[in-house]
Amino acid sequence: MNTHPTDRLPMDAGADARFDAAIRTRHATALAQLSPQVRAQLAQRRVAALRGERPGARRHRLRFAVAGFAALSALALGVRLYPQEAPPGAAPASTQLANSTGGSLPLDEDPDFYAWLGSADAPRLAME
Repeated sequence: MNTHPTDRLPMDAGADARFDAAIRTRHATALAQLSPQVRAQLAQRRVAALRGERPGARRHRLRFAVAGFAALSALALGVRLYPQEAPPGAAPASTQLANSTGGSLPLDEDPDFYAWLGSADAPRLAME
């Protein structure tokens, strides 16, 4: 529970001064051990906090979106460029038909069919 400053036990002024001096000394020692990069970052954050700016969470959202788009693009490109082979048990339809008819396709056996397609009777028959 918080108490009013006058409700606390009275401390002597010398003890307060010694305590303040000890805390300031430890703070100065801790600051001396910080690298210049950390000091600069702390100074930037302090200025941003005094201006009332929020931390840079917004920048991370954009980075995640860009990373996600790059990953999806790489996946799509990989799927598109990956050579897709037929399953080992599947054969093309022409091969299956040739195998079922004894080794050759029916149209390969009848050259007269191609000659008839080139004749004048073929378009007339197709129109009927």
